[in-house]
Amino acid sequence: YNMGVLIRNSFIFFINCTGKIEIVDEIFTNLLEYLSSSLEFLISLGINIFFVFIISKIIYLGFNNSKKSLSEFFFTYNSAGLITFLICFLLRDVELELGLGLGLFAIFAILRFRTETIKVKEMTYFFVIIGVSAINALSNNYLSLFIANASIIILLYLLEYFISRSSSD
Repeated sequence: YNMGVLIRNSFIFFINCTGKIEIVDEIFTNLLEYLSSSLEFLISLGINIFFVFIISKIIYLGFNNSKKSLSEFFFTYNSAGLITFLICFLLRDVELELGLGLGLFAIFAILRFRTETIKVKEMTYFFVIIGVSAINALSNNYLSLFIANASIIILLYLLEYFISRSSSD
């Protein structure tokens, strides 16, 4: 941001002689806002991809080693996480109500009953991925975002660890 301000001020100094400072100031203000929002998008997207990948690859596939899990659900979790993130991030400035969120979950609940039988655990991971992606898209505070994602990952890991340990006994 400081580099952008320096460049902007340099152009304003040189163009000040021509009297077109308002146009240059508006152009650089819009450019800085665009770069700032693009950087926020890329950081949030990277955070989402990272945490969804940890949940789907390390936790889910680490504790559920079936062939079906590897091929179908890994793809589904990552692609659904990306799509959910993009929808929520791109629509977060639009005035929406709680009904939209409930509608999304209703659609996925209907899909659960209209498709082939999916175990409750896989459907739960699906809802976790959707929730994590929505949280990552709608949060503006990176510290709280990290704490929320880390707590979800720790809880999932502990649950899977204790379930797998008790089932192996």
